[in-house]
Amino acid sequence: MKRILFLICFVFGTASIYAQKQWNLEDCLRHAQDNNITIKKAFLNTEISKQNHFQSKMALLPNLNASLSDNTNFGRNIDPVTNQITIDRVRNNNFSLSSSITLFNGFQSINNIRKNNFDYLSSKYDAEKIANDISVNIVTAYLQLLYNSDLVEVSQQKVDVSELQVERISKMVEVGSLPKGDLLNTESQKAQEELQLINAQNQRDIAKLNLMQLLDLSVSESFDVVQLEVEVDENYSTVGNQAVYALALENLPDVKTAETKLKSSERSLAISQGARSPRLSLSASVGTLYSDANRRLFYDSLGAIPTYQDYPFEDQFNDNVSQAISLSLSIPIFNNWQANASISRAKIGVLQAQYSVQEAKNNLRKTIEQAQNDARSAQKKYIASKKAVAYQEESFQYTQNKYDLQLVNSYDYNNAKNTLFKAETDLLQSKYDYLFKTKMLDFYMGKPLTF
Repeated sequence: MKRILFLICFVFGTASIYAQKQWNLEDCLRHAQDNNITIKKAFLNTEISKQNHFQSKMALLPNLNASLSDNTNFGRNIDPVTNQITIDRVRNNNFSLSSSITLFNGFQSINNIRKNNFDYLSSKYDAEKIANDISVNIVTAYLQLLYNSDLVEVSQQKVDVSELQVERISKMVEVGSLPKGDLLNTESQKAQEELQLINAQNQRDIAKLNLMQLLDLSVSESFDVVQLEVEVDENYSTVGNQAVYALALENLPDVKTAETKLKSSERSLAISQGARSPRLSLSASVGTLYSDANRRLFYDSLGAIPTYQDYPFEDQFNDNVSQAISLSLSIPIFNNWQANASISRAKIGVLQAQYSVQEAKNNLRKTIEQAQNDARSAQKKYIASKKAVAYQEESFQYTQNKYDLQLVNSYDYNNAKNTLFKAETDLLQSKYDYLFKTKMLDFYMGKPLTF
């Protein structure tokens, strides 16, 4: 019985510990890198490109093929071994070993290796970009969840203050110090604030669901995030656009993948041009034959009377061995304009890749310029919101003191409280917006997406 109780306590205790686990941003990013299906598929494409690159290198080696056949012919046929006409059933075997190698093909094989290498690098950069995009989405969803969670706390605090206010005014109405209209006005305000709290809770739940779906977690699983405790640097100084752009070119895959695709298209052009060159190849083979219809001529001891005897398999296998070696040269003269058309298409592909590189650089430059402007704007907004909250808190405290002395009515009091709540909400929004914008600048400079 004690053992059963111990097992029950252990199981529920372990489940409780697991349920209490809170995810920080690093946990979310690590989980996505290890489990996200889109990232896994991207790296599988990288593995395919790697195998293509390896195969193109192996194509430089000579091939080697063996073949054997066992044939049985009935009726009138020609024995492939003796080349004689026979009307009997004939069984024959053929054994061969062949090899060939391309000695020169206009450097198409070499350029194909280089092209596949650039394709492999490009696929790696594509997979890295996909992983980066998903990481940015996770950071966005994580901060959105934190913002909505903080908004719930602010809304709850506002409701708690209203509940105390309703209790206080109710007592004052009972003794006749205040009219019942003030109580009704305060209760109406409390009902509105409870609705705001419910809306904030709903938005928090939606933000939590979005983050869980990005992590491919089921809603049935226990999930909670660690509240971010980070000091906001009001004096965050942005680096110059050119410096950030230089670091982004070095660290981000956006332009790198376009550049490698340009190099790949240049190799494709070289491959197309190689089709105009002569092709030189070398081949060799060795083989042997056997036929059960084959007979060996045999003379007696005097050498006068010839007779035919069976020709054993082993003897035929050794006696019928043949070797061949050939060197062939193919010179293209006219091939229905296929080579010229292929070269023209490859040249267009090079121009398209060049435009793609320039477009990627322009987009990255514009993104960084926009991020710099957004970070500066978010910094100013955060500082202004922080000052506004400080002033509104002081103003609300002044209004509350006057309200306690019945120098202002409940309408003015609730209006001051709503103004303070809006200022606090704006501060929360500007805080997380500022954190995200500055973190994106750090990301462009190669710093990790952590706080």
